[in-house]
Amino acid sequence: MGHPFRTLFLCAALAAASLPYAAVRAQGAAEAAATCANDDTLPPEQMLGICGLVIGSTAALPDRVHALIVRAGLQLRLEQVDLAVADGDLAVQLDPLSAAALEARGKALAAGKKFDRALDDFDRAIKLRPNEAQLFASRAATFASMHENRLAVRDYTEAVRLDPNRVQSLLDRAAAYAKVKRFDLVIDDQSDIIRLEPTAEHYDARGQSYARNNAYGRAIADFDAAIRLEPKASYFVNRGNSFSLSGAYDRAITDYTTALQLQPELAMAYNNRGVAWRDKGDPARALADFDAAVQIDSTLDIALRHRKQLEKYRVAARRPAVGLHPSADASTR
Repeated sequence: MGHPFRTLFLCAALAAASLPYAAVRAQGAAEAAATCANDDTLPPEQMLGICGLVIGSTAALPDRVHALIVRAGLQLRLEQVDLAVADGDLAVQLDPLSAAALEARGKALAAGKKFDRALDDFDRAIKLRPNEAQLFASRAATFASMHENRLAVRDYTEAVRLDPNRVQSLLDRAAAYAKVKRFDLVIDDQSDIIRLEPTAEHYDARGQSYARNNAYGRAIADFDAAIRLEPKASYFVNRGNSFSLSGAYDRAITDYTTALQLQPELAMAYNNRGVAWRDKGDPARALADFDAAVQIDSTLDIALRHRKQLEKYRVAARRPAVGLHPSADASTR
């Protein structure tokens, strides 16, 4: 006969997990372990209860360690960092040679800004499994959090070498390259990402990189591709920016207008269309757009500055203003 307190504990955990008690009682810890093995099947709060069943059961050691690893990850998603560290500690205690347990604890420690301890765990995990791309990516993310961007690039590069088709490592390395101002390499990584996942979001990201490098023709081609895949307001704004910065004001105005049809409360689209009207030599329409932008977002400093400058130099407004361009930060993603 089972201990009454243990039975009460199991019933409470099952209720918290919203699982039929009779069904799980019939299947036992094995079913809970199988469910816990897939941490995306249920909301995190329910999965915590299921994994707790496995951890407190007589399930095989690997199942309990895995449940601790999964629960630590769930707790990080819920911003319960101390609990995640505690689960990582227990997982490592149960299996000191588990690279996955060390990685889980390392992630939790990094989330708590205990970077030295996190790096120690990642170092140990990598020694155990030196060919696992995810471990290098996790250590790289910690270096990035420490603003050690060159070290982050080094580890992301190793992760990409081990798994060239892992898009997340390429995305993360591109972000790290941007921080060390290697924008040419950012574009190289974005091109590889598009080869693997030709999505609208990835075309838009590379388009913005081209635009930052003043390669407006290539930027426009990427925004064209993004819009074909998904006619999103921010993509029209970004293409409009490249048109405007290359002097194609009419095409820019058309794109900003389309963006506003898709998303009428997009203040930056009004601001940037105002810039295009101003540079085209139509201060009245420019002022109307700056007013509209400020009406939507009274804290939009760039629109406030543009409006003030246009009012100040209204007499000379038919001449294109020097040094004022559409905001490069127009994306609403």
